[in-house]
Amino acid sequence: MLVAIGIATFGFLTFKDNLEAMRRASQENISWSASQLERELTRFLDSLGTSRAGTASSTVDINQRFDVLWSRVAVFQRGAVGARLRAYDTDNAVEELFEEMKRQEVPVVSIKSFDFTSMANISSAFFPFGAGLHELSRKIIVGEEQKAAEIRAQMRDSADFALYASILTVVMVTGALVYFVYEGQLYRKLADENKALAEKFKAASEVKSRFLTMMSHELRTPMNGVLGLLALARASELDPEQKERLDQVDRSANRMLGMLTDILDFAALENAQFSVTDKPFFSNELLLALPELLGPVATQAEARLHVAAEGELPVMLCGDATRLRRSYALLVTYFLETAGARDIGLALTYSNGVLRARIEVDYVGGGWTPDLIFGERSTNADSFAAEALGPSVARALVSKMGGKIELGNTEDGKILLQIDVPVSALVPKQLKVQLNMQSAPMEIVCKSSVAGLPVDFVSTDSGRQAEIILHETGAKEETAHIAEIRAQNPNAKVFGIGRPQNPELFDFVAEMPLEAAQLRNRIVEALE
Repeated sequence: MLVAIGIATFGFLTFKDNLEAMRRASQENISWSASQLERELTRFLDSLGTSRAGTASSTVDINQRFDVLWSRVAVFQRGAVGARLRAYDTDNAVEELFEEMKRQEVPVVSIKSFDFTSMANISSAFFPFGAGLHELSRKIIVGEEQKAAEIRAQMRDSADFALYASILTVVMVTGALVYFVYEGQLYRKLADENKALAEKFKAASEVKSRFLTMMSHELRTPMNGVLGLLALARASELDPEQKERLDQVDRSANRMLGMLTDILDFAALENAQFSVTDKPFFSNELLLALPELLGPVATQAEARLHVAAEGELPVMLCGDATRLRRSYALLVTYFLETAGARDIGLALTYSNGVLRARIEVDYVGGGWTPDLIFGERSTNADSFAAEALGPSVARALVSKMGGKIELGNTEDGKILLQIDVPVSALVPKQLKVQLNMQSAPMEIVCKSSVAGLPVDFVSTDSGRQAEIILHETGAKEETAHIAEIRAQNPNAKVFGIGRPQNPELFDFVAEMPLEAAQLRNRIVEALE
């Protein structure tokens, strides 16, 4: 397209230049100027002849003709027309005429009537120039005709060139359009094929995900049955060897159940059916849950596990606590089961809206590297390591939550895994809790159950309205007592601790022995 435009533009400019040359030629008619010079010289000589013949008594006509001749000669001395005229005057006829006119200027101006001698001298001086001017006029006429013929030929050539350039432009544009249409059809065909392949791939992926989900569920059902039977078998009387074997079977079954859970999560992540929740949770709950979750795995691996907070963690955060806990557990489990870890420390810190988990691992070594955390398998591309499934799920979970994982080493050579996940810090309200206990030990037990939660304990005689009342059951006239408590605190929830005579009087009952986690969860729900 650019070449076609260039050809057309060049043809147009060439034709325009030829038109401009023709216009200049029409405006600068030097043939007329040369003929006028010759004619004025003849008229000047005729006026001298008339005066010499005695037919004119005045010299005015002689002076006028001399002035006109002077003006005609002056044309040759200036401008573009003069330059073109001088180009033809190879014999310098005009220049010599001009020099002669300057010499004869005083005699012509001072000439008297009937001064026949002066007239004859002036006429003799100018007469020889007639032949030179006549020859100059002929040269100019012939030369200008040749130039006009050349310009006309150039205009014909430029017109032909413009025509051929236009035809070539049309041909090139038509060819380009045909090529574009062909390419467009080809790209549309490729797009249709790609769309069909994408749909096939999507369908295959969905089939694979459904198969993984179905098989995982199908395998979990009998696996749960195996775990239940193992629990029953372990509850019976067994000798130490049998107990050890059942423990090994139980660990293997739980490992298989964990892998099935990982497969379910992996399939959900690949099939875009995995959603991340954003709910308030207590940082202390996350810290307490990790040792409970990872303790058995660390014990089995004969490794030490330390979970702690570095600095001041906000009491309440907003994020997906379940996914955070699972991602941490998957990575720590990977180190415990794969790296031969001897000591693992997990520290949580919070700064500028980011919850950071620092996992430091002291491991045995032996050529093992944690490349599989980032999917960098050292073996060939066709192999797949089963232990990489957990880190793959953890990596996907962290990515879904908008976080990132960085791998490095500490100064003493330990593996350092840093997990940053953006979460929001919340300022929890102080939950007003009143304790109605019959004994000091029970009061201590209840307080320790809610330790770490934003709880403000209020006494019965403080005059402040409680939001939750923990009441130890078993006293006489309990119905009347609870009615009195509710009358004094109409908006409060009453939790019974123990075995009440009438459970319907309470919003929640925590039986003895007290399950601290159950009571704590109910208080957390009230906080949320």
